[in-house]
Amino acid sequence: MSTVDNSPSGPLAEPQIIGEFPCTQTQLRCWILDQLNPGNPALNVAVRWEIRGSFKVATLEAAFRKIIQRHEILRTRFIEKSGQPFQQAVSDVNFKMSVIDLRGMPPEQRQARILSIGEETAQAPFDLSVPGLFRVTLLMAENDRGFLLITAHQSCFDGWSIRVLGREVGEIAAAIDAGRAPVLPELPLQYGDYALWQQEYLQSYGFETEKAFWRDTMQGAPYFEVASDRPRGQVKTNRGDILAIAQPPAFTDRMDAAARAHCVSQYSFGAAVLSAALHRLTQAPTVLFGSQIAGREQSDLEDLIGVFINNLVLRFDFGSDTSFAEHIRSVSATIEGALNHQRMPFNKLVELVNPVRDPARNPLISVNFNLQKAFLEDRRYGGFELISSPSQSPGVIYDLSFIMIGRPTGWRMSIEYNADLFEASTIESLLQLWRNAYEIALDHPEAPLSSLAAPERHLAASAEAAPVDGAVTSKSPADTRMETLAELWKEVLQVPQIRPDDDFFALGGHSLLALRLLSEIRTRFEATPTLQLLFKQPTFAGFAAAIFNVDTTPASQERPVNPWELITCKHGAGTGTVYTLNHPFLYYRLANELPDSVSVHNVNMFHADLANGLDRLSIEDIASHAIDAMRIDKAVGRVAIVGLCVNGILALEVGRQLRERGVDVGTTAIIDAWAPGFFISLPKREQARWNRERRRKRLAYFTRKLLSGRIRPIDYLKEFEISLSLLRLFGVKAGQYSPEEEANEAVTKLLVAAARRYKPPQTKDPSVVLLRSSATNPRARKLRFGWGDAIGDDCPVVDIDGWHEDSLTSNGIRDLASTLSGKLAGG
Repeated sequence: MSTVDNSPSGPLAEPQIIGEFPCTQTQLRCWILDQLNPGNPALNVAVRWEIRGSFKVATLEAAFRKIIQRHEILRTRFIEKSGQPFQQAVSDVNFKMSVIDLRGMPPEQRQARILSIGEETAQAPFDLSVPGLFRVTLLMAENDRGFLLITAHQSCFDGWSIRVLGREVGEIAAAIDAGRAPVLPELPLQYGDYALWQQEYLQSYGFETEKAFWRDTMQGAPYFEVASDRPRGQVKTNRGDILAIAQPPAFTDRMDAAARAHCVSQYSFGAAVLSAALHRLTQAPTVLFGSQIAGREQSDLEDLIGVFINNLVLRFDFGSDTSFAEHIRSVSATIEGALNHQRMPFNKLVELVNPVRDPARNPLISVNFNLQKAFLEDRRYGGFELISSPSQSPGVIYDLSFIMIGRPTGWRMSIEYNADLFEASTIESLLQLWRNAYEIALDHPEAPLSSLAAPERHLAASAEAAPVDGAVTSKSPADTRMETLAELWKEVLQVPQIRPDDDFFALGGHSLLALRLLSEIRTRFEATPTLQLLFKQPTFAGFAAAIFNVDTTPASQERPVNPWELITCKHGAGTGTVYTLNHPFLYYRLANELPDSVSVHNVNMFHADLANGLDRLSIEDIASHAIDAMRIDKAVGRVAIVGLCVNGILALEVGRQLRERGVDVGTTAIIDAWAPGFFISLPKREQARWNRERRRKRLAYFTRKLLSGRIRPIDYLKEFEISLSLLRLFGVKAGQYSPEEEANEAVTKLLVAAARRYKPPQTKDPSVVLLRSSATNPRARKLRFGWGDAIGDDCPVVDIDGWHEDSLTSNGIRDLASTLSGKLAGG
């Protein structure tokens, strides 16, 4: 999958390791979440600053380079040893700031482009094994105005770090322009020193008192969540959006005065208001939400970039209909207790409480609250000034996150929400409820909580945790693999025996122990199970069946080998189902972009023995095998078939055969696929002209990606045959095909050979939708990719953003999801 690059530009020499440290508990949580969903953009911290005045690109880049050298955490990567993650600081990273010039763009289009680039850079994933989990893009809007888009991974950066970074960028850049040395505070320690301190603290007596407080606080606590508009899927998604309203300037003084009158902080006042609103909305007797604290109790940490933030779980119990004033007082005591015991890392709290794990939910908290002043201090540095601007959401962690940000212009109330669970109209009503709660608390604090009218909602029943798939009965206990696996479970969990229905987490397992178990399994067996698999199959029998592919079918009933393998990406709550053909990694994001009601599966041949006579199969035979692997029941409802390039040709035949079997095929989505034989039927001169134009556009497309920092130089070179051949000629390791690329190449060659022999039935298939990426000649729209009477007369041709397969890793996947959603719904 092509992504925005976060690795060093220039020569890819192995960096010198200058220190190896344990991970802090927050870093460990980030690591675990990344293992569950590699490259999860919700773990990104995205910042946008406006810069005005006289500034130089080279000066800004030099300032960021000095900061990276000053803070080891910005030169850090993560490795795994025996299931345990560690952080390694390296001597240097070859940082390069991307620059995108928008000055030639019409002003009325510029803002939309700034937002789209901001969204793309915020959501681009990081590879935690690459040092320097930090990138910067400068958008030049005018000669004296630009935007700095900064994205860092949560494992090395937090909100407080934004303030530190802003001060240091401004001071260093101003000093360079003035020809003086920057005035910066000395750093008495680095982040690795803090990691060592925390490791020691967690083994101390003082930590035992923290555990006792939180054990009492969380005793009998329910899992609090706001009922969603849409059913919850089986796995957690991070597709999010934000709605916000700005409070009038007078609100600032009113809130300050009210907090002083109640002798509480602005934060306590805000937490009381929100908890009251959530209580009235849900009628729940206990409300819980999370909140973040800076975690920088020691002054030595104040000037350090790093992740010190910690999640606190705040519990509010409601009894009789108290007044807002009484509730504000009780909330103040709750928050004071939590702050006095803030050294309990959230990861350790999850281990202590040991809730039932659900891959569709966060542990302990689904709602989050933050109230704070903007981290960046708007101020002038030499000839320019840095101004805080709202940033784009890289992805959501919580179902709902209530955020109040104070800026010089006033307070802004925002709700970031999971767009797969909630409608925008619901969030608008929640914003208004929250605002109304503030008005009552500010103007009528003696009013009872019941005076706050909650909106009426027609909600989907709060979806229960996704059921674990039925476990296959394990093989005989004599099977040495099963015995070895059971011994590993006993060793990791420190229990005397393991039964088939024993649950890993019910026996005291937690995420870190799970990582150790998976590491041992990879060492002992030829299996690479994921953490997400263990969450889905937490029982010993179910987990063993999944990793060993246990089959209880009697030998006499064994089925012939099918070259296709079925992968389930998402179990939907409704009846619509999408089947994608091959390229499982390209369609990775499709499951998250489609509604929760839609199931998404992939069938692929990447693990097939292609030398076993498959090269002699026709497209019709290959399609029949693919359908057998899909195992479609007619009760599944309407289905969609999706194929890219030659797989689009195959998709047409799959759809035809499915209809013959009585399946309701609502859509056959064919992406960038010309009808077999059409292109070579064109005059030679026309073919040559089209090929030249394609090569020119391809070069321009990937060069733009390279210059904007969205592709690594090595991956850029691999996009072109000449440079790729040179890389292989000189033995550059990165120029060799990965196993996945080799499998894709082999399968594609097999399908292309079969497609050349294929004669599409001229049946005017009404389900076909043609999709065209920027890689395909614009004439394809008028020519309908040469399919003639094989497709319906009114077959639509939909343009999708991106270049061929690259379109399925960028905005093009949204275009595809939108098309499929409408067709599956009957549109």
